[in-house]
Amino acid sequence: MGILNFLAIAAETVSGKPEPSVGVVVATGLILVFGVLILLYLLITLEGVIFTAIDQKKKGTKAPEKSAAPAKAKAETPVKAATPKKAPVVEAGIPGEIVAAIAAAVACMEDGGRYVLRSVKRAKKSGRNAWGQAGVNSYTEPF
Repeated sequence: MGILNFLAIAAETVSGKPEPSVGVVVATGLILVFGVLILLYLLITLEGVIFTAIDQKKKGTKAPEKSAAPAKAKAETPVKAATPKKAPVVEAGIPGEIVAAIAAAVACMEDGGRYVLRSVKRAKKSGRNAWGQAGVNSYTEPF
């Protein structure tokens, strides 16, 4: 008596019925997997909605409304006087256009103005060109 015969007899005696067909097992598996994926999608979407509401509540802002009233209110607000800022320390030989471009990039980083350009220096050059250095960085990057 082979092992397969033994397993078939054991399955019939324990459950009283034969094992389900392959189609039933595959259909059950697919339905279960896609059901869990849909559940995870809904859960993650719900978390996104909750955290967005919490962030807006912390900032004290509501969703932007499209109307003409904000434009009118903006025109009536007093204009603040610009405060003089310290000029960044610039290394000799760097053109003013480069400093202006870097300052504009830093200013675009955030609306609140928390970033300030304090100095501009040339980067230290290694013995490799830019493509070679990019290759070294790519292959020696930690996991």
